[in-house]
Amino acid sequence: MAATVDDVIVSRDGTTIHLRAGDERAVLVIEAIGDAATAAAIDAVDARLATGAPLAEATHAAASIRDIPRRCERRVTPSGLLVLDDRDAATAAEVRRSLQVVAGLTRGTEARSFVVAGELVTEPTDWFEDHDALGRVVVRLDIAQLIVIGHGARHLHNAAGLEGSWDGESLLVETADEAYASLHDRVHSGDVVLVTGGGVSDLSALVERLTEVAA
Repeated sequence: MAATVDDVIVSRDGTTIHLRAGDERAVLVIEAIGDAATAAAIDAVDARLATGAPLAEATHAAASIRDIPRRCERRVTPSGLLVLDDRDAATAAEVRRSLQVVAGLTRGTEARSFVVAGELVTEPTDWFEDHDALGRVVVRLDIAQLIVIGHGARHLHNAAGLEGSWDGESLLVETADEAYASLHDRVHSGDVVLVTGGGVSDLSALVERLTEVAA
């Protein structure tokens, strides 16, 4: 029997997952965020359920899940900036789910959401549509600042800029160094920066510069 997910609640401290299996119900809390960590936790629950363990026991075993490296991996700087290292997210679907995480972390707060995105890994026939659709998702989620790296990801920037209802801003830069320079002058304590879409562009140096003095 596999567990059914009734709700997923994400905060800066981690993720709360409401589960049920048959007549059993349980709440799983993990010190991790992002779709990869949530999927790993649910897989761990299902693996224990498959051995005949009750849901409560399976949930307890899965509570040890921590941030998945380079998939919404949290790094907090001494200044209070939260950087989400999501550079291993490469496809439109993966990046979209990460966008939902950063939007949820800042919604209804004074914190602002910043997204730095590289070119997506996609089929040539889907290249325009995937980048265009993701740019519109950025607008719908009310991301405060989008920084797009590279000519190959330009339609992500273009799509966001065409949405007149958006109060945010999109910038297209050529290099990770330019992205860092733009962020450095804008971010403040409490803000959240998602660095994502590193399947084509190498975003490692950018993450390290943003977090080189991270706690």
